[in-house]
Amino acid sequence: MKYILRLTLTLLLITVVVAGLLAFVNELTAGRIDELTRQKAEQAMREVLPAQDYTPLDAALPQGVTEAYRAGDAGYVVRVAPNGFGGAIDLMVGVRADGTVNGVAVIAHSETASLGANCTREEFRAQYAGGAGPFAVGQDGGTIEALTGATVTSRAVTDGVNAALDFVREVQGT
Repeated sequence: MKYILRLTLTLLLITVVVAGLLAFVNELTAGRIDELTRQKAEQAMREVLPAQDYTPLDAALPQGVTEAYRAGDAGYVVRVAPNGFGGAIDLMVGVRADGTVNGVAVIAHSETASLGANCTREEFRAQYAGGAGPFAVGQDGGTIEALTGATVTSRAVTDGVNAALDFVREVQGT
């Protein structure tokens, strides 16, 4: 009985120490991670729709849309977070003033390496450029060629782009 109690207390102590260390490291790195994510999002905005300035929109954001900006006269930049196979996929979508997609950038994802992670490849993201949607993957009767072995991810990105387009149409009143 003493042995079990001693073992239990030892394991509890180890658990408390490790949890404390993890909390400490998280506290040290959280600010830096937030800053890097902010920088990556700003870079993605410039990538998907270059503009002199980006003005946050005051409109109510629908589910899935996390941020939206007016990109001068060029159009809009919309940040969306559709759910993929491994979790939310953080996307930035540039929508021209005429309602067509200018570009799509992946800010962050948790998709499977070498399958869903291929959503970051330019060849995949370029399929949306110039289109006004609604988009659908080939398996669903659309024109977007899904990533091999990653149909869920492909559908998620497509849903995100469609959500951005729908939001811009709502903002424009069309």
